Amino acid sequence: DADLDAAVQAAVVGRYQNSGQVCAAAKRLIIEKGVVEAFTEKFVEATRKLVVGNPLSSDTYIGPMARYDLRDELDQQVRDTLEEGATLLLGGGKAEGAGNFYEPTILANVTDRMTSFKQELFGPVASIITAQDCAHAVALANDSDFGLTATIYTANVELAQQLTGELETGGVFINGYSASDPRVAFGGVKKSGFGRELSHFGVREFCNVQTVWLDRN
Repeated sequence: DADLDAAVQAAVVGRYQNSGQVCAAAKRLIIEKGVVEAFTEKFVEATRKLVVGNPLSSDTYIGPMARYDLRDELDQQVRDTLEEGATLLLGGGKAEGAGNFYEPTILANVTDRMTSFKQELFGPVASIITAQDCAHAVALANDSDFGLTATIYTANVELAQQLTGELETGGVFINGYSASDPRVAFGGVKKSGFGRELSHFGVREFCNVQTVWLDRN
């Protein structure tokens, strides 16, 4: 029941900003089956328009990756996922020419047995996963060794608020892609770490607490 155009725009920014090299980026797009076809069509169309090139150019949206070995690792993860049965809708390889670039890539029909579902793809690669219903979507989201942030797009805010308690993540963003703000805590669970930065929780990490113990016996 989400606004698909808004969800697609958020997915594009959430996945491809900084060439996909963001810890809280939208790496797995879990879509209910009733709208997955329409979402995918709009998402591919929007991603196809992204310009790859010199990051100093105002027209560029996808710049280079941080290191060549990271690009090679990402490329291998994509290849492994395709060999496992995923469908390549866009991109899928290193960009031609000089520079450490990787094409904006979309993998569809990704299942929970595949590499791009189980591992973190730290680059401009999106994985589209189909959920049978809302409960299945939550189960798929929680089926991960990681738990930094999640995003829910829906017209039913009360439902979204209910689902936040079911999601095993350090943060949940309703109708907006994951971000950080100094006013609220940021951090994850599982292999996404422990403890928090930002907000008063983060400030306390910088406090030197002195323990004084008096033995009254």
